[in-house]
Parts: sequence; C-alpha cells; structure tokens
Amino acid sequence: MNKYLLSFAVSVFSMGFLTACSSEPESYTTDFLYENNDIRAKVLEECKANKQSDENCKNANDAEGKMKHDKLMERMLK
Repeated sequence: MNKYLLSFAVSVFSMGFLTACSSEPESYTTDFLYENNDIRAKVLEECKANKQSDENCKNANDAEGKMKHDKLMERMLK
C-alpha cells in the first residue's frame, strides 16, 4: 500500500513541477499592444530573436502598422 501512495505522490509532484516550469509567453491582443507601446516594442524585439509566439508577433506587427497608419493620418489632416 505504501508503494502505491509513494508512487502517486511522486506523480502528482512531478505534474505540478512540470506545469509550474512551463515558459510559454503570455498572449497579447492587437488592441492591447496598440495601447501599450513599451510592451509592443518588447514583443517586436523578441520576435526578431524568435522568442515569441507567432500569434504575438502577428498581433504586434498589426498594432505597429495601425499605429503608423494613425500617425500618418494625423499628419495629413493637420
């Protein structure tokens, strides 16, 4: 009986340890990155180093493009 209990405890501990060690980057929306320049810049730099998910890179690039478009439109309307 103790062998089974020990095996179960080791299994539970291992699963908890592996779950806590996952290093998956946080997921950001395009709107969030559009509103947060510093995080967008960080994500874009990490994309160049291949340290971000494809989704975050796409969203950061979309937000950057929207920001550039909005700035251009603002200058044109002055």
